[in-house]
Amino acid sequence: MEQAVIDRQPVGSRAGRPSRALTADFVRVLLFTGVVVAHSVNGINNGPDTLRAAGLVGVLLHLTRYGFVAVTLFVLVLSMQGKTMTPIQFWRRRFGLVVWPYLAWTLIYTVTDHLLGTDNPFPGVGQFADDLGRSVITGEAKYQLYFLLISMQIYLFFPLIAAVMDRTAHRPWLVLGVGAVIQGTMFVIYQYLPRPSGPVWDVVYQHLWKTLPMYALFIAIGAVAAYHRAPLEAWLREHAVGVVLAAVVGASFSIGWFLATSGPGRLPDGATTPWNPVFLPWLVSGLVLLWMGAMWWDGMRQSGRRVGARAVSAATLRAFGVFAVHPLILDVLARAGYFDALFTWFPNSATIRSVLLVVATLALSLVLVDLLLRTPVSKWVVARDRIPLPRLRRRRSVSHA
Repeated sequence: MEQAVIDRQPVGSRAGRPSRALTADFVRVLLFTGVVVAHSVNGINNGPDTLRAAGLVGVLLHLTRYGFVAVTLFVLVLSMQGKTMTPIQFWRRRFGLVVWPYLAWTLIYTVTDHLLGTDNPFPGVGQFADDLGRSVITGEAKYQLYFLLISMQIYLFFPLIAAVMDRTAHRPWLVLGVGAVIQGTMFVIYQYLPRPSGPVWDVVYQHLWKTLPMYALFIAIGAVAAYHRAPLEAWLREHAVGVVLAAVVGASFSIGWFLATSGPGRLPDGATTPWNPVFLPWLVSGLVLLWMGAMWWDGMRQSGRRVGARAVSAATLRAFGVFAVHPLILDVLARAGYFDALFTWFPNSATIRSVLLVVATLALSLVLVDLLLRTPVSKWVVARDRIPLPRLRRRRSVSHA
């Protein structure tokens, strides 16, 4: 393995390293925002009167986890174009970007769940260490941290993924087909087949959904899209109307199934699981619609229109941090009584309660991330280099002058 190299010179691409696709940044920001929306809506809507609506929001925003995988592969493949390095070199460069924040937030949430949770006192030292160790292995310190485990697996297997793509990039439909079969099989196993009994199988089924086969189709989508970026985007623009219509049909199928099989205050078993095969048309269609929207936005940006490019760049810088901190903000707001206050102020409007919670969570998360970005531990907790304080910037500019 040490003798292998990763050489990103995709079939059909121009020589040299391409510029980073701002379309991916735009989609990434929307996906991170969707995560905050999903956790906020599901955190405050637990009653029978909101069960179906909150379930539909959750179903639609399952797109975030699969979209993240596709965008991660897309950006990773693009970032490696024109570079040659061994797997060891690649791992040394990449793993620290996610491992340290993962460990930091696993510790933080293991502590804050006891500080902010009700009826959850601190255990003894031995039990706390055991809980912490288990959380590190399983990604269960908080409900969003599992994705960092998936990210680490992507980095671990990327040299193999790159080698496979180098051999099969000229056959994109084969790659996508194999990815679809693998992920579809995992969905069927999880959604429909009975689970084998026994403690070992219990552990396997409890954590198997955090492994790459569950995301195989979106790994393939991200890698293929990066390898064939220019011709793919040209084809999407040429066939935009047909692509959008097909995506709307796919989305309508999944949403229609959910609405047809659920009712007010009633959700059948498996109706909102993220691995329901019926939702695959929406997951693919939703990603396509997001990407088409991002391409349209980027086209306007390139034409010189003011479409918030700076805001997208600023949001991209803070997106991972918001992903990491927003459950802490939700816990603080719940403990401070904000959830109860929303029910008191707006007892008859779940929509207003949800919107206000999303806005508060996003705003406070951005404030906290901005503070963390200016601390020495910035890279460990928000995966970004420290931003100097404005006063320090002025001093440095004066000294360099």
